[in-house]
Amino acid sequence: MYRLIRNLYLFSFIMIIIFVSGWFYNYHVTSRQLLETAEKSTKMAVYSKSEVISGWMTKKTRTIEAAGFFLSLEKWSDEEALAFLETLLKNNPNFESIYFGTSDNQMLNASGWVPPDDFDLRKRPWYIKALADNQTTFTEAFTNASSDKIIFTIATPVYDSTNGLMGVVAGDIAVEEIINLVNEESSNNNLEEEAYYFLIDAGDHIIAHPKMGYDPDSRLVTFDEHYGHSIESHVATNAGSINTVKIMLADEEGYLAQLQIPGTGWKLASFTPLSIFKARSDRLTAEFLTALTAALIISMAFMLYQHTYTHKPLLRLESHLQKIDVENNLDYRIPMENKNELAVLINTINNLLDRGQTYLKHLEESKSELKKTNQELENIISKLTTAEEALDYSEEKLYYLSYHDQLTGLNNRFFFEARLKQLENKQEYPLTVISTDIDGLKLLNDTLGHAAGDRLLKTCAAILNENLGHSGILARVGGDEFSAILPLTGKDESERLARQIRYQVAHYNQHNPSLPLSISMGIATAENSKTTLKGILKEAEDEMFKNKLQRNNSARNDIAQSLMTALAQRDFISQGHVQRLEKLCLAVGEKINLHTSQLTKLTLLAQVHDLGKVGVPDHILYKPGPLNQDEWAAVKQHSEKGYRIASASGNLEGVADLILKHHERWDGSGYPMGLKGKEIPIECRIFSIAEAYDVMTNNRPYKNAVSQGKALAEIKKQSGTQFDPELVEVFIAIVSSDPHNHS
Repeated sequence: MYRLIRNLYLFSFIMIIIFVSGWFYNYHVTSRQLLETAEKSTKMAVYSKSEVISGWMTKKTRTIEAAGFFLSLEKWSDEEALAFLETLLKNNPNFESIYFGTSDNQMLNASGWVPPDDFDLRKRPWYIKALADNQTTFTEAFTNASSDKIIFTIATPVYDSTNGLMGVVAGDIAVEEIINLVNEESSNNNLEEEAYYFLIDAGDHIIAHPKMGYDPDSRLVTFDEHYGHSIESHVATNAGSINTVKIMLADEEGYLAQLQIPGTGWKLASFTPLSIFKARSDRLTAEFLTALTAALIISMAFMLYQHTYTHKPLLRLESHLQKIDVENNLDYRIPMENKNELAVLINTINNLLDRGQTYLKHLEESKSELKKTNQELENIISKLTTAEEALDYSEEKLYYLSYHDQLTGLNNRFFFEARLKQLENKQEYPLTVISTDIDGLKLLNDTLGHAAGDRLLKTCAAILNENLGHSGILARVGGDEFSAILPLTGKDESERLARQIRYQVAHYNQHNPSLPLSISMGIATAENSKTTLKGILKEAEDEMFKNKLQRNNSARNDIAQSLMTALAQRDFISQGHVQRLEKLCLAVGEKINLHTSQLTKLTLLAQVHDLGKVGVPDHILYKPGPLNQDEWAAVKQHSEKGYRIASASGNLEGVADLILKHHERWDGSGYPMGLKGKEIPIECRIFSIAEAYDVMTNNRPYKNAVSQGKALAEIKKQSGTQFDPELVEVFIAIVSSDPHNHS
């Protein structure tokens, strides 16, 4: 109990820490967000105000450029040109004056101002800057010629059709106009209430500032003069980008954002004092401290209440509970001290003790009898459980085996036919039956063994089950045959499933060339109950057999080719062996004037004589030492396996008999048929001499090569026993006459 109470206090303390940490984190994040908001609002404000000023100045610029374009069109009279400028000034009241200064120092001024006689307009800043820039330009702010206003000028040079200078057209705008524009409130104003904008011209003069006055007698001051440092020392000026920095302006800290106004060389700046956000931060601090104080007071009050009305009574209850001895003394009862929340619990515990005392008395009386009965029951239950588990397992296993194919795990023919009867009376049309048969399974079993055939059956079953198992009933109904009933499946869907199966078979063959899978399929679909299920099944089987007949030769050739490829990948001994055999066999065959067809068969025999070795296990084929009796028996089967493979292939059928007999010996002691003498085809007799010579003169896993002389001597020794004596003489003569070409 004490540990529980301690944990409760610890939990309360942790909750207080979490609460305070949460408030502190919130305070910290909010303070940081306030500063980020100040920076962001300053940047957004200068951007939106820049858009307004840039648009306003673009409009004024286009007015002056339009005037220049008009004046350049032809040789207007002074009266016509002046009338145009007066109309333009009337339609653009923001301009103080619009005028045209000619290259010969004549001025046409729409405002009516007439310059004095000694006035040389070509020395005016606007005239000089327009010609220097050779484009529309903005001057710095200056006092106008009549000394009554501070203005800035937009000027552009005017050229005639021959590109000759006609003069400069310009317009004066009072600084008051731009000041009003800078200070103007708008719905897009993003600045805080105490923040402000100001405008700086190309000469770094502050030409618009809400805290500065402007009159014709006052001198425009630069940013450096007003604030004691240049703006470039804090904020880099990059055309088209907003630069923001934290800075002190006039003893006030805040965020300064600056953006260059395109085409003017002017800079618009906005300044947001941090004092705005400091007040908000102070409010957050006060709220944090208030919440913290309130949390501490509430927590202390809660813990005091818990200690007085919960923890102390629980500790007293624990003390009484420890005095209860269930085994030796059930007479003790917990005293009822106060009518509090624990009174009901104490009363319940005392009642339980009363009942327990009564029950214990009865239990003691019947203890020995129950013990005896329980022992008897345990013995009976143990026997029954063992028998029942064995029976359940046997029934479950027998049920599974009766309906499933043990090799593939698919349903068996018995299950398939039972479901076929059940579906006869169900209206689940359209209904499709797909019959599938594995091509050349017997050939693979005979050559590679039944283990390889079983792997191919499992592969086929897996592909069919993946595509058809979820759509209906799939079963292995024969050694190499599968059938599927697909209720509610029409012709289009069944064709799609068949294409998917063929695609997966092709994909499997691409990655498993040594054990290829070839299948024939038949599909039959019934749209209604007019055709029986047995009729549909027979139609599907007929289609499958037709498909099998159509592709029988192709499938067998493909299997034979795949087995040859697999042998080439396994048998490193055959590298160079075939070419040497072809050369030796043809030399002997041509020497004894064999027919062209026999020479062709002899060449093909040299290439495929070991085809049956594809069914010989690797550990035997590559064994470095002598073979034992069982291993030699397995190797001797390769000529028969090669015969079966070649007989199944239309391309190799002509040499199947030669493959079968190429290990026969002249004295009849060869295999597999024990032929002797000229019962052995002459092609096989030539081949056996050439192969024996090549084996002796080249390294093998189980022996080293011998010299050409020793090899010929051994062949001479076996003449009349292993080899045809006449052919031995021909062979030795050929090799001896050109030993280097037949080594």
